[in-house]
Amino acid sequence: MKRPVAIWINVGFRLLVALAYFLVGLYVAFFSEFDLGMNFGIPTIVLFGLLFMAYGLFRIWRAYAYFNSTEENDEEYQEY
Repeated sequence: MKRPVAIWINVGFRLLVALAYFLVGLYVAFFSEFDLGMNFGIPTIVLFGLLFMAYGLFRIWRAYAYFNSTEENDEEYQEY
């Protein structure tokens, strides 16, 4: 069965936000000029950027999981 437009809008917004987190992480990790020191031999700003990028990937996975959970099963409605 076709999914409602509201679900497509919701998934699209979730993907847009996930992409924004990933791109902010990319910018913070590799293009920003901040100096927050070193942590475990790695610049702290790179660790923050990687954290943002990982969260963006997590949000993409959550959007995918939400999209799959909205799949309607026609067999459930046949009982009524």
